[in-house]
Amino acid sequence: MAKERIMAIFIGLVMVLSAAGFALNSAINQNTDQNPGFNIPTIVTRQLTTEETVYVLQNGRVLIEFLYSENCTECPDKIVTLEGFAQRMSDFVVLEEAKGNETSLQIIGVGGKIENIWNMTLSEQNLMGTFCDIAIAQPPECLMPE
Repeated sequence: MAKERIMAIFIGLVMVLSAAGFALNSAINQNTDQNPGFNIPTIVTRQLTTEETVYVLQNGRVLIEFLYSENCTECPDKIVTLEGFAQRMSDFVVLEEAKGNETSLQIIGVGGKIENIWNMTLSEQNLMGTFCDIAIAQPPECLMPE
């Protein structure tokens, strides 16, 4: 009878300590994250790192990448249009604008689809059409076009 009582106490003690250990382990590991989060604004005036680009795309946002040279004469007008569009679609778009050696303008979607829009006439309507074609997470404007 004494052996059975000791065995029952031992099993009960193992169960209680196991529950306590699980709770302690969960509390300690609660705030550690394998993927560090980036705080990326809607408009970025530098080139994004590869990790930041992946982070933007993994979070369902579309990246508008605008790289331009110092002597680009039409770029200021394009920047104004792109910044206005990015501000309006801030939950869905990140605009990366940076000076570089070459000039390129492209929209990069979550699935890796890249659309070159340098030769496109930049207007809200054209940007919205291309954005809606490439974006997975879409605003109501894409779902119910005018």
